[in-house]
Amino acid sequence: MRALNSHVLLIDLHYHPHVPTSALAYLRNSHFISPLRRRPTPLRCTASPEIRRPSSDRLYGSSPSTSRPEDLSLFLELLPLKMRRELYRHREIGGLIEVVMDLGRKPLARFPSGDWVISEQPIEHEDLRHAISKVGEFSDDNRSGIDRSLHRISAIRNRKMQIIGLTCRVGRAVSGSAGIIRDLVEDGGSILVIGPPGVGKTTLIREIARMLADEFRKRVVIVDTSNEIGGDGDVPHAGIGRARRMQVPNVNLQHNVMIEAVENHMPETIIIDEIGTELEALAASTIAQRGVQLVGTAHGMTIENIIKNPYLQILVGGIESVTLGDEEARKRKVQKTILERKGPPTFSCAVEMISKTECRVHHRLDATVDAILAGKPPLFEVRQWDDYAKDLENYAPVPEENLRETSGLTNNNITSSDSESGNSDKDHAPTWSTKWSTRGPVMKRSSPMQVYTHKILEADLLQVSKVMGLEDVIDVTDDIGTADAILATGSEIRQNPWIRGVAKFHHVPVFVIKSNTMAQMVKAVRMILGLESFGRTTNKPLNDCLDIEIEDDEPKRKPSLEEIDALEEVRLAIEYIVIPGGEAVELLPRRSEIIALQLELVQSYQLAAEKSGTEQNPRLQILPLRINTKKPSKSTTSVARKKTTPTQASTGGSGNGTSVARLPILPE
Repeated sequence: MRALNSHVLLIDLHYHPHVPTSALAYLRNSHFISPLRRRPTPLRCTASPEIRRPSSDRLYGSSPSTSRPEDLSLFLELLPLKMRRELYRHREIGGLIEVVMDLGRKPLARFPSGDWVISEQPIEHEDLRHAISKVGEFSDDNRSGIDRSLHRISAIRNRKMQIIGLTCRVGRAVSGSAGIIRDLVEDGGSILVIGPPGVGKTTLIREIARMLADEFRKRVVIVDTSNEIGGDGDVPHAGIGRARRMQVPNVNLQHNVMIEAVENHMPETIIIDEIGTELEALAASTIAQRGVQLVGTAHGMTIENIIKNPYLQILVGGIESVTLGDEEARKRKVQKTILERKGPPTFSCAVEMISKTECRVHHRLDATVDAILAGKPPLFEVRQWDDYAKDLENYAPVPEENLRETSGLTNNNITSSDSESGNSDKDHAPTWSTKWSTRGPVMKRSSPMQVYTHKILEADLLQVSKVMGLEDVIDVTDDIGTADAILATGSEIRQNPWIRGVAKFHHVPVFVIKSNTMAQMVKAVRMILGLESFGRTTNKPLNDCLDIEIEDDEPKRKPSLEEIDALEEVRLAIEYIVIPGGEAVELLPRRSEIIALQLELVQSYQLAAEKSGTEQNPRLQILPLRINTKKPSKSTTSVARKKTTPTQASTGGSGNGTSVARLPILPE
């Protein structure tokens, strides 16, 4: 033990033949012991100060990373050679979701951008037999998989129980995907994950199982319904870490396996995928009452769907109808017959998976259910994370040698031309029009710039352009095909992927704003018209950045509460009084440093302001006057000199060619 506590341990395995075989195997597989060959001269080693003792992660095995490209190569072996060759040409091969093969129909591949026809030749019996020969036996639920992989293959049978269709779904173990709800996992409460098929529920709970087993050192048992969490075969996939896996021989008996896991294997946490029947919901409730942390998934869009599901109501505590007395009904201002929660819910918190990059967290499931039953909006927290599509290159497999020679593929560049069909693919990188560059539109236009807005009020954008004095150069259109730019919020872009597809087809850039605030719209209009650069994307060619994200100006330091309050006062005054009503607003007295910040924010709206008050209590007054930063021409210089000085005083009298015009008073 004294030797193991040192910084470096050198052992000559070839020099000591009396060491037992088990000890030799352990020493060779250890991460912190290096076997050396015997040398004729003595070997001296000095421990470097940078060397540290091996951590506990090395003793128990390191955390798994994302799925290797070899896993996707195993999946592609299910397909015939001609289909495999076409898939390797697709630029989103690393983000492949699933492949659908139906007898007599064209094969389809589903990507995040949409469906794509792999081949014009329909599927034959030989193609299905080739795929079936690469997978294991199909269970009672018509599901199978590839040994030691997370891929799922589902079969469609005819009335004679013959397989006539396959849905081959790609499985990935994305390390770190559960970090967005790490606080919920660490608290030790039971977690219910709700979401429609294909949003990543199984991927999330697989990473939760690994996190609990490897990082928090808990005894985790996975009840794997169809080997989706731990992969097919007797040896589970490395993506679940040190967690143990119990397979379910019959789907109808999953509730028995859940109870058996608690009674026989003494777990601290049980992971269950796809709770769908009343017996499974009752078994989950029983497990939660025994003091075991429970992590499960259920199909549905929101918690309200679980409440309306008669088989899964017990997961949220059960629903019952209660008749109130006359006095109690008047006190609550409700009807005499209401719905209430019957008991405590099985899970303490819930996560609604909206998409692969966004979820809603309900920290108290009981309070959420009570609010829904009372007809009130529940309280929840929206969390977002980066899309895994940024790491698609890490998932992209390397084409085989025979495919590389026949289709002209290389490791560094996968071509997207189809020499056999001669037709161009819609999913290839778009070629942008010459009127756009990384700093906006290049060519001058005689007509206004047409902008298509999605879920953004047309009146808001036109009002912003009018305030900026750009109402003649920008306009809003309802036809996305004739638009020069698309403006939408980030949440709408994630929920409506068709916007990207249409923009890519028409070669139109998409400007993404975080929210419908006036400041974001002002910045969006400036970027659309080329008055402001695209920020971080200036060094990229535009056909590499379809989405142009409009970010807020990050402060150099963290603002104080007083500064935040002062700037929020300016924003509310401008957006609710100055611009809509055309009235001047006098702000509260502030320090000179904060007034300078307020003045910068006012100028960003292109409005005029002047200082008022005393020296001890200075304050800022926002005027309903628009500043035009255009230099006056020679013909208008003489006219401008004849004007009186009050407008010059409102702008500080800098004399830099800045003119002021009064805002129009808008109707209520």
